[in-house]
Amino acid sequence: MIAAGQVQKLTDLTANQLREWSQRRDLVPPDVEAQGPGRPALYSWQTVLLLRLAVVLREKFKIELQAHKDLLHALRDLFSGAPFPTLRGSMLALRAMEHGEIVPEGMVRVGSDDADTLFLRLDPHLDVLEAEFSPQDQSDQFPLFRAVQVR
Repeated sequence: MIAAGQVQKLTDLTANQLREWSQRRDLVPPDVEAQGPGRPALYSWQTVLLLRLAVVLREKFKIELQAHKDLLHALRDLFSGAPFPTLRGSMLALRAMEHGEIVPEGMVRVGSDDADTLFLRLDPHLDVLEAEFSPQDQSDQFPLFRAVQVR
């Protein structure tokens, strides 16, 4: 989990915008609410990923986020169960801006019967998050399993 100040750097949101989106408008709430002065709100990598995608929707596609609050909440649930490595090489498919699904980039197909879909690549966002959330010093960490040669 990271504090709101770090989230601002990762999302290019100002402190006021982050507070507006996470608390006042309840678009993407923090994982741990602020506990008063000196105890900022905390955000998981999944929540920061969702915030970054919300910035893309607002800035590049001019989508009014408040109108899609339920979708943002559903996306939060979608990301909460996804391990970080499984998102590599995937896209977020927003089907008619009503629901989202994670699809591998090579499996993106749109048929004539499918609803209009907006696809957002996840890898550029994961690259940024990986640098922030990965452990910086792993020298004192023991491997979980002993390496064995497989023949």
